[in-house]
Amino acid sequence: MKSLRLSTVGAVCAILTPVCFIAGGVLLGTSSGQDLIPQTGADGLEWIADVDDAGDLFFVGAWLIVLVTLVGSVALVGFYDVLKDAGPVLILAPILGVVGLMMVTISHLIPIALAYEFVPGYVAADASQQASLAVTFDTFANLSLILNYTGNALGWAVALPLYGVAILKTDAVPRWLGWLALVAAAFAGWLGLLSPASSVIEGITVIGFLGFFVFMIGMGIAVLLRQRRAAA
Repeated sequence: MKSLRLSTVGAVCAILTPVCFIAGGVLLGTSSGQDLIPQTGADGLEWIADVDDAGDLFFVGAWLIVLVTLVGSVALVGFYDVLKDAGPVLILAPILGVVGLMMVTISHLIPIALAYEFVPGYVAADASQQASLAVTFDTFANLSLILNYTGNALGWAVALPLYGVAILKTDAVPRWLGWLALVAAAFAGWLGLLSPASSVIEGITVIGFLGFFVFMIGMGIAVLLRQRRAAA
């Protein structure tokens, strides 16, 4: 434990973050064709039907998505260990980033719980019971969406640009990673705050979403190479 660096653990977790996300997304898409977090109304009822038919692949993919936020939290703490020379304000980045990711984690755990218990009960219920259960389902779906939105706002709109500025200030890792963090924050974070108001804006935020995962891989590799050069 004493010889293992926090930055090394964070770098490995940063690389695992997009790997787990891709694997989980593929399994979810293959099993049900639905996102992990359901929508409300008719889309929510379609989610119930698809999940009921999905089988075990859905749950494997769902748990991998949960793992994304957990290893991502460790990565953010490891990044701070590399960039802490940027100044004391940077401590806000891992704190707010981890809080945001934990909110996102909860937003993913709620649909998993619904898939395990609520979906079979809904499918087995009669029409009158399903009408009442649909209201309950929409409540949990809305809770998941709100938690996911708030968590992403903390992570992408606040923590990510802090890391970007710290990279540009310290040059601890290649500067292009700092600019990439700011671009991802602009699309997924700041512009993403307006995504509930427009489906067009929501589509544009995908640029920042992809940029964030490229940033994670790039940071992980850059930190590992930095340590290798230091050791040499």
